[in-house]
Amino acid sequence: MSDTDFPADLLELQRRWYTAEAAWAADPTEEKCSAFAAVSAELYAHEHRAKAGNRHEASMRLKQAARPDAEASAA
Repeated sequence: MSDTDFPADLLELQRRWYTAEAAWAADPTEEKCSAFAAVSAELYAHEHRAKAGNRHEASMRLKQAARPDAEASAA
């Protein structure tokens, strides 16, 4: 499975996860924790994950593809 195999909504969801993680780290309130947990649950439950043969490997590729600096390093 290449990085281009990830649906756009899954890539966006992973980017939201990074944003929620950073927000929670910067302001560790229960509200930010809850927001992070909600995005994490949505990411975990995404239908594309069920199709991945090696979920760990697919998850690592997804994280790499969705990293905020991924576009800059690809150029």
